[in-house]
Amino acid sequence: MHRLLKAAMPARVMARMIAVACLLVLSSSPSFARDVARTHVDGLQQELDRLVLPFDGQVGVYVLDLNDGRAAFVNPDSGFPMASTVKVAVAVNILSLVDEGKLDLHQQVLLKEGDIYPEMGGPMDTHLTAGSAITVRDLLHMMLTVSDNNATDILIRLGGGTAAVNARMRALGVSGIRVDRYIWEMLANYYGDTEASAARPLGTADYARLSSATRSEEDRKHHRQLYNDDPRDTSTPAGMASLLRLIWQGKALKPDTTAVLKAIMADCRTGEDRLKGMLPDATPVAHKTGSVGAVANDVGVVTLPAGKGDVVVAVFVKSERGSTARDAMIAQLARAAHDYFLFVPGG
Repeated sequence: MHRLLKAAMPARVMARMIAVACLLVLSSSPSFARDVARTHVDGLQQELDRLVLPFDGQVGVYVLDLNDGRAAFVNPDSGFPMASTVKVAVAVNILSLVDEGKLDLHQQVLLKEGDIYPEMGGPMDTHLTAGSAITVRDLLHMMLTVSDNNATDILIRLGGGTAAVNARMRALGVSGIRVDRYIWEMLANYYGDTEASAARPLGTADYARLSSATRSEEDRKHHRQLYNDDPRDTSTPAGMASLLRLIWQGKALKPDTTAVLKAIMADCRTGEDRLKGMLPDATPVAHKTGSVGAVANDVGVVTLPAGKGDVVVAVFVKSERGSTARDAMIAQLARAAHDYFLFVPGG
C-alpha cells in the first residue's frame, strides 16, 4: 500500500496543479480564481505530501483555515478507524439533546450493575460502582479529557444508541463518519471475540477475562489488521474536519453548548506528543485523541497567535512502526499547518 502511494503521489500532485491552472485559464471571473486558490493551497499541500511520502504506514490528514477556507489534505475521503476520536461525534449528539431540552447537563445518571466494564481505562472503573450517580456534564468531561470508555458507552446509550449518533451526523450534513459499536463491543472484537455485539452482549466478567487473556504476537497482529481494515467506526479526514468546522463556527450546537464542548476539548489531557507535540509552547489546542493497536489519531482545532484565527487539523495514522513514530507524524503535520497559515496570508 505504501509503495503504491509513493508511486502515485507525484502524478496526483501534478494532476492537481494542472487542474488548478486550467481553472484559472478557463475562468473569466477574478473572484472565481481567488475562490479556487483559497479552497486549496499548493504550498502547504506540497509540504504535507513531503512529510507523508516516506512514512511507513497510512496517513489521512485534513487541515483547514477557518478564517478563509484554505485547505490541504492527504487521503481526505479514505475511511480510517476513529478509535476514541468517535467521542467528538458522541458529544455533539448529547449536547444537541441538551439544546433540544431532552437532556440537562446537570441531571444525574444512576449507574447500574453492568454499566462499568473493567479494564476499559479511565477513572470510572477505578472510582465508581453500581449505585453511584454522575452528571451528564461530568460524563462528557471524563469522555473527552481522559478518554474514559465507560463514560462514552453510557453517553451513547443515553443519547439513543449508535444509530442516533449517525442520524445526528446526517442531520448536520456531515458525511464520512459512521458509528457502529459501543466501545466495549469494538474492544471485544479487537481482542478476538468477533461475535460480541449489542445483539450478543458480553458481560463484564467475561469482558475482563477476554481483555486480560494472553495472546500470541501473531494473534495480536492478526486482530490489529482486522481492526485496521474494518469499515465500521471509521471517519474520513474530510468528514471529521467538516464536523469540527461546524462546531467551531457555531453551526452544530447552540452558543452555550458550543462553549461547553470547546472548553472541555481544550482541557484534553491525552496525546501531548501529537497535535501539540511540535507546536510553540502554550499554543491553545482543543482536541481529541484516539489509539487502538497500530492506530493513532488526533483531531481538533489549533488557535494561531496574534488573533490570526483557528485551524482545523484532523490526522489519522495506521502504522506498525510504533507510538513514537506515529505521534511524530501527527506532530509534524500539525506544525506544518500551523506555520503555513500563520506566515502565509490568505487571498
